Amino acid sequence: MRLALVGLILMMIMIGCRQQVQDATEAGIRIDLSFEPEVPVVGDAVLRITVVDAAGSPINDATIDIRGDMSHAGMQPVIRQVEQGDGGVYEIPFEWTMAGDWFVEVSVTLPDGTIVTEIFDYEGVQESS
Repeated sequence: MRLALVGLILMMIMIGCRQQVQDATEAGIRIDLSFEPEVPVVGDAVLRITVVDAAGSPINDATIDIRGDMSHAGMQPVIRQVEQGDGGVYEIPFEWTMAGDWFVEVSVTLPDGTIVTEIFDYEGVQESS
């Protein structure tokens, strides 16, 4: 009986301590993604993530986690992180490793610990010329 009670208490603590993950729109946060070069080609790039609140004010003290992956199985994802923005803009070195269709998942951990996510789809990353 005591073991079951201890287990129940631990489970309640874990549920209460987990971070809340929300869709960016639901959280009132806008996440925009752009990159350089503007047309994605295989090779090095810079991703620019812009994060603003519902009032349009920049959010600078967030941690941004990026996971770039192709729409088909069989490749290693490209994972990056940055912790400081300027004017709500975070720049992250990135590498498009293969030509084809990609999705980029952006997870933003806000200063209060809330995590918001958005997924961006990109069709046709091209071979470099």
